[in-house]
Amino acid sequence: MLEDKRLKVFAAVVEFGNFTAAASSLGLTQPAVSQNIAELEKELGVRLFERSTRGDVRITDEGRRFESYARQIMHWYKAAREAFHPSPLSVSGPEKPAVLPLDGATDALVWSSEGDLHIEIRHK
Repeated sequence: MLEDKRLKVFAAVVEFGNFTAAASSLGLTQPAVSQNIAELEKELGVRLFERSTRGDVRITDEGRRFESYARQIMHWYKAAREAFHPSPLSVSGPEKPAVLPLDGATDALVWSSEGDLHIEIRHK
């Protein structure tokens, strides 16, 4: 699977502003989140977060700068995954519409062209 778990952990800490809440949202322990952030900080050579005694964190200027890269990397991991394993809800190009079953007698064709999303409901 294409991804760096540490980037997801970083994004969750940014979103929740707290290691414990980020851990809960990811199904991890708080020490695992702390370890992932410590590994990122060591690898980058900067502090990504300022920690408070209450357990809250504030993103540093370096962390804010890294956030932009992390989000772009996660976007491209997702794009690469979907290019090789598209989800049933991903929108196809005009030459290959996605077929989404709605019920036993109806399905939907979904495709995009020139920036527009097209949906056609078909009764079988």
